[in-house]
Amino acid sequence: MLSSDYSKRLFGRTRGRSKKKFDLKKYHQTVNKYKFQKFDKKLDYILDIGTGYGETSIFLAKHFSDKIIISCEKYIDGNIILLKKIEKHKINNIRLHNGNVYDVLESTNKKYFELVWIFFPDPWPKNRHAKRRLITSDFLLKIHRLLKQDSKIYIATDSSIYIRFILNSIYNCKDFFTWLNQSEMNLHIKDYFDIETKYYKKAINSQRKPSLFILRKL
Repeated sequence: MLSSDYSKRLFGRTRGRSKKKFDLKKYHQTVNKYKFQKFDKKLDYILDIGTGYGETSIFLAKHFSDKIIISCEKYIDGNIILLKKIEKHKINNIRLHNGNVYDVLESTNKKYFELVWIFFPDPWPKNRHAKRRLITSDFLLKIHRLLKQDSKIYIATDSSIYIRFILNSIYNCKDFFTWLNQSEMNLHIKDYFDIETKYYKKAINSQRKPSLFILRKL
C-alpha cells in the first residue's frame, strides 16, 4: 500500500476552471477500481507521469498490452476523462495513482520500470517557481535506480525555459544516462509517435514546436 506521506508537495490546481459539478464520492469509487496499490514482481511496468487527459496512458496501454501502465495524475478532470476511456475501451492494464509520483517512486527500491513517459510537465516558467519543476537531476537519479537496464525515459516539452532546465539536468546525470537523440531533439514528436495530446495541440496551435528528449539508462 502506498504511503500518503509525500516527500514533495503537489503544486497547481487539481480541478479545471469549469464550474461543472461532479460526484466526488463516485469519482473516488471509480478510481479505487483501477488504483495502483503495490508492485508485483511477476509484472513489468511503464510509468506515465502527468497524464493530463489520459491520451498517453491509453496510447501506452494499447501499444504495450503485456505491461502495466501506472498513470500518475493529480488532475481530477483529466482522470475522469481517462476513467471513461478505460471503461469504454475495456482496457485492463492501466492503474491510476491520483497523487504525487514520489509516492510510487519511494514505495520500492527494486527495478520495475521498462519505460517512463513524461509528456508536457508543468514548466513553472517564473523564476520564483523553478523549484516546483519536476525534472531535476535528483529526480532523474531517483528514477534511474528503478529502471531496468537499457530502459528509456521520454520527456516532451514546448517550453524554451524548461528545455534549458532539462538540458542542465541531463548534463548533471551524464554518467547515468545516454541521451539517444541528442542530434535530433528538435524532430517533431510525430516523427516518433502517432499521438496528439491536448497539450501537444495547444503547443502547435501556438506555433511552438515541442521537443522530445530520449534518455537510456546506462
